[in-house]
Amino acid sequence: MNANDLTILISTFVVSPAVDADDLEARGFTVLSVPYEIESTERITREEDPAAARRRGEPTPLTDEQLDAFSRADMLISFDAPLDLPAIAPNLKWIQTIGSGVGQYHASIGGSNIVLTNAAGLAAGPIADWIVGRILEVHKRFIAHRSLQDKKEWQSWLGSDLAGSTVLIVGLGAIGRATAKRLHAFGPRLIGVRRSYTEGMTDPDVDELIGPDQLHDALGRCDTVVLSAAGHGDTEDLFDAATFDAMTDRSIFINVARGHLVVEPALIAALESGKLRAAAIDVARNEPLPPDDPLWDAPNLSISPHSSATAERYGERVYEMFTENLPLFMTGEPMRRVVGEFL
Repeated sequence: MNANDLTILISTFVVSPAVDADDLEARGFTVLSVPYEIESTERITREEDPAAARRRGEPTPLTDEQLDAFSRADMLISFDAPLDLPAIAPNLKWIQTIGSGVGQYHASIGGSNIVLTNAAGLAAGPIADWIVGRILEVHKRFIAHRSLQDKKEWQSWLGSDLAGSTVLIVGLGAIGRATAKRLHAFGPRLIGVRRSYTEGMTDPDVDELIGPDQLHDALGRCDTVVLSAAGHGDTEDLFDAATFDAMTDRSIFINVARGHLVVEPALIAALESGKLRAAAIDVARNEPLPPDDPLWDAPNLSISPHSSATAERYGERVYEMFTENLPLFMTGEPMRRVVGEFL
């Protein structure tokens, strides 16, 4: 494969500043930087129901500049992609996404021969830091202490111990594993749930490993539940009223996966009834979360706007992933972080 015949399209602002266009062009590549981004609601729709994406709402229209850029692209570094991408980008051979979740690409490249690589694990550490922070926020009553400070009241409100408690991590992928590694230092018992579990399987990062069919039984043994599973058909509405009811009374719930894995009215009900001690979510079904959404008023719920990952050097690290794979792509060798055959 000859670099002089290939065009690289960068369509996300996250990576554009990090790209060394001069170096790539010196090696013979043509480099285009043309932003393309869809609304978060459209992205979520594609993830939740990719087969119906073309029948639900109008896709984001492309400008003449975008149409020209996609028609010329052999490689794409992006977060989003237009529907019917093979027709819009007939030369496209490889997409490097900037995130780990790629559910939306079902509706864009399903059934094509385009190679898809993701950035799995890139944000795992920062997200795990956020998870640990949220857990400690509840155990050490940081929010309550802040409210006392705001009222200038000196009152002792003691927290609880993370050591000796049990934490269930639902989804022991890159984020779940990074979370487990960090939590070890605090002394809880760790249980991990893996989709690919087989009887007798163990894992060095948790004290106990189970499969999805054992989830409800394990919930009754845990003080904290961290949801970091991938968003796919099997996990849609995974945490519903029955799931929350199976949890230990006064437990903590954390969600950094996808909003559609949780039935939000059931989460609110569990918080209002006191079944849950507290919850923290970094994702929601509707993003951005509307001002009138009842989640805002749910008691003991901490909300952040899909921002548990760290932006610092993120674009540089995605670009590093791309350049590591580039020579493998050029020579036809197996590439790293290729997404499996689910498309």
